[in-house]
Amino acid sequence: MNADDVSQAHRSSCSTPVDDQWPIEGGAMDASEDTVPRPVAGRAPAWDWSKPFEASESWSESVLSESMLDELRRLDPEGAGADLTEALAVCLRLGEPILLSIELDSWVWPITLFPDRGLYRAPIDWSKATPAGLARARLLDCEPALHAPPQPGRSRRSNMAPCHYRIEGLIWALALQGPRSSLLGALQGPLHFGLAAGAGDDAEWHLPGALGSALARLRDTTATLAEIARWPGLDAMRASRLLNGLHLSSRLSVVNDHQWRNSQQAAWSDTVPSRWPYRGVHRP
Repeated sequence: MNADDVSQAHRSSCSTPVDDQWPIEGGAMDASEDTVPRPVAGRAPAWDWSKPFEASESWSESVLSESMLDELRRLDPEGAGADLTEALAVCLRLGEPILLSIELDSWVWPITLFPDRGLYRAPIDWSKATPAGLARARLLDCEPALHAPPQPGRSRRSNMAPCHYRIEGLIWALALQGPRSSLLGALQGPLHFGLAAGAGDDAEWHLPGALGSALARLRDTTATLAEIARWPGLDAMRASRLLNGLHLSSRLSVVNDHQWRNSQQAAWSDTVPSRWPYRGVHRP
């Protein structure tokens, strides 16, 4: 599905009115355009988060929390723009409502995250109709959410607020098809991975084929990225995307190499045979 189809199909489906005149340059969105993609001329520049607020005088930077600003600056030390999947991980971890402007093939998709409600506001449900070419997506800007989060009582699927969807769908769409094909920074190092205790078996996040088989295997064992990449149907890229999705959805258990070695030794401690014959024991 391309952005033109979404524009026509969803102008009347959401409760927010949409103006027919679209902005071409960057700048803060207003509440009338946060549920329909807008075109941009050429390749839009990503926001330079490396500059201090005094130099940029950005409206977004003036109202984003210090924690969010610090993380965005960490992700963008060269001023080339923050990594989209890494920025999503930051938003989920901090739990702040954030409007992401995502460029995809000369269109800007507005995605508002409500992590504490497990929802996002967008033109379409990306779990049902993922935009084509998602691997080329770029993060242009992060702004404070334009709308208040939906009330808790409206989060049920039977009474979902217009243009609000389960955040699980966005997470897995970006993890499996988005621009990042390597492990997130938080997962790099000599680590062993498994499925977190209590991770549900919800039908909404079932993964097909080799990914589903890898999930079942991770329930019973821990493994490094290199080991997972050698499992049937997987390689380093698919394994990284799987682990990123599990991490973003808070379903990944991570154990460093030292802890893993200690756990392995403890698991076998009761099976070590005692020394025999015992010293000081008289043998007839």
